[in-house]
Amino acid sequence: MALIFDIQRFSIHDGPGIRTIIFLKGCNLECPWCQNPESISIKPEIAFYPDKCILSKDCVSVCPENAIIFTDNKRINYDLCTACGKCTQVCVSNALKLIGEETTVNQVLTEVKKDMDYYKSSGGGITISGGEPSLHFDFVLELLKECKKLNIHTNIETNGYFKWEKFKLLLPYLDLIFCDIKIINKENSKKILKGDSSVLIRNIKKLKEANAPVEFRIPLIPTYTSTKNNLKDIVKILKINSIEKIHILPYHNMGETKIDKINSKIPILNLKYFTQKEIDDIIMFFKEEGIGLWKD
Repeated sequence: MALIFDIQRFSIHDGPGIRTIIFLKGCNLECPWCQNPESISIKPEIAFYPDKCILSKDCVSVCPENAIIFTDNKRINYDLCTACGKCTQVCVSNALKLIGEETTVNQVLTEVKKDMDYYKSSGGGITISGGEPSLHFDFVLELLKECKKLNIHTNIETNGYFKWEKFKLLLPYLDLIFCDIKIINKENSKKILKGDSSVLIRNIKKLKEANAPVEFRIPLIPTYTSTKNNLKDIVKILKINSIEKIHILPYHNMGETKIDKINSKIPILNLKYFTQKEIDDIIMFFKEEGIGLWKD
């Protein structure tokens, strides 16, 4: 079993064709710009959506920890809450939602199989995302094996901060790997992401040596990953490993809309979106360095 916080069907942005995305909860990084802040904690959480609340107060009577509060736009005292989910079961307006439920491989496959015809007609399949999927290694390995038995295309999205000795065991069952490259400088990586970039650098090399079906992606975040020094560091790593193409993922603030729904430590960055000229300049920088772009 693994903790899953969402299964999204009919996606067309996380690999070829029409895909089902399985979002696993828990991450070993703490990127300030995370688009899924609810994925960072490896434990279940209760989210509150104030615009849906009808003040029935049914949640009060079922909470065993007396963790329900009525203050401004808050409903959960997270110091007391154990995320048992009882309040969500009686919330008729869905203002309270349990983020992360223990799910079996068979339960996931039941959802995946619903779209088999779409996979076949579009060249699609499943994408395992997160959080960081490699934290749930046994579950991921079993799911991938079952999907390959069904001839389903498989993709995994990873931050690259994984244990190679385990991750390499997934390779025979993966048709595609999306691996992010964020911050190369070791000090900055530890300070901003809470992760040692030497792990990522080593794994990039290992993936290339193994001829893994990997495509590298760069989340372009103003003042964080898009600085001249970081882009130069990334190009250096790409060239050392003979990587000729990358995906670029321009910043958006969708994750910030979720921060106040859960007890998230992620800050509100209030960063400006890139202009098209700024994106074009970054694309030109990579092209001048001999690095092309994957077309999404």
